[in-house]
Formats: sequence, C-alpha cells, structure tokens
Amino acid sequence: MIKIANIYYDLLNLYGDTGNAKALVYHLRETGADVQLDNIPFREKINFSDYNVIFIGSGTENNLKLALEDILPYKADILSYKQNGGFLIATGNSIELFGKSALEIFDYTVTYQEERIVRDVNVKTPLFDCNIIGFENHKGTIDRDEKIILDNNFILTYTIGPLLVRNPKLTDYIITKLLENTEFSPSKADYSFEEKAYETSLNTDLKNI
Repeated sequence: MIKIANIYYDLLNLYGDTGNAKALVYHLRETGADVQLDNIPFREKINFSDYNVIFIGSGTENNLKLALEDILPYKADILSYKQNGGFLIATGNSIELFGKSALEIFDYTVTYQEERIVRDVNVKTPLFDCNIIGFENHKGTIDRDEKIILDNNFILTYTIGPLLVRNPKLTDYIITKLLENTEFSPSKADYSFEEKAYETSLNTDLKNI
C-alpha cells in the first residue's frame, strides 16, 4: 500500500495544488499499486511516519502563518521522515516553512518584497533530461540559486501549476522510486495527455524563458 497525505489541504491549495496528489494517485493506480490518499486538514494530527508521500501546497500569507504555527511541533518528525527516505513535495510559498526562519530543515533564509514575483518557469533539473515547467506567484524569495531544491526525497519549489500535472516526467520519477522495492510487477502508467500538454506549453509560451 502506498500512502499519501495532502496536509493542510484546506489552507494551502491556492493554485489547485491538490491536483498534485490526485495526479499521483491516478497514475499509481494505473500501475496496479494499491493507494490511499488522506486529505489532512488544519489542526488534525499528522503521523508523518505513516506515509510514503507528503504533499503541502501554496496559500495566502495569512494561511501560511497558520500552517507554520501548526507544523512547528513536528520538526523532529519531519527530520526523521527525511532521514528514512520519505517523499515530501512542497510547492509555492509552502517552501518557506522549511527554511531558517521556520522549521530549519534547510539552511535558506526567506526575505519578502512589496512587489509580487509572477512569472513562468522553465528550468533544468538533475533528475531527468527535460525541464520543469510551471509558474510562480509569491512575495518571498530564498537566498539560494536553485529553482528546485532536491535533498534525499524532498522536493521543494516555488513552482506551481500544479507541478505534477504539468510535469509528467517528475510524476513518473516519483512513482518509479516509490515502486522500486514492491513485490508486484507494475504496469506502465499512461502520461500521453500530460506529455502532449507539456510539449504544447514548452513550444509556445515557455520556449523563450
């Protein structure tokens, strides 16, 4: 059983980020995997060790502050989850929860500016031979050059879109890693619709970024 948690789905889903969890569940089931998705709301207890994948999406500045207050007591649980190879995918401004001014899981500092950063994203990743696409809409910035932070199975990025819906190679990468040690022979998931949408985006509005 692959268990997925979409935490703070009621607070941090400003740009349809629950679509990430839905895309992963859909394609995992195509492979024949048994999947459970739990949407965990604000203030409900989170048992990180129960899950193979944790999603956390983007939200308003006020909602992000509420999520920060709730998630701070889980720092030790998150560190343990990371060390034990769990997947955590944070998109949009939720990546600010993991820097020096919050959980201190990573060593970046967040600064804020008056003007929002609103732009398309088309960046390389070491995970595979094609770029990650999407867009950004946030006021915070982190003092690291990477558009996508990769550490063990933690993937953090300001990129939204939703991320996995728009980037089928990333979805397939995560699914492949999740099924590496399974006892059944998984079928191949079908990403044909996402791949066509990806190529259309890449060859039109994102090609010159």
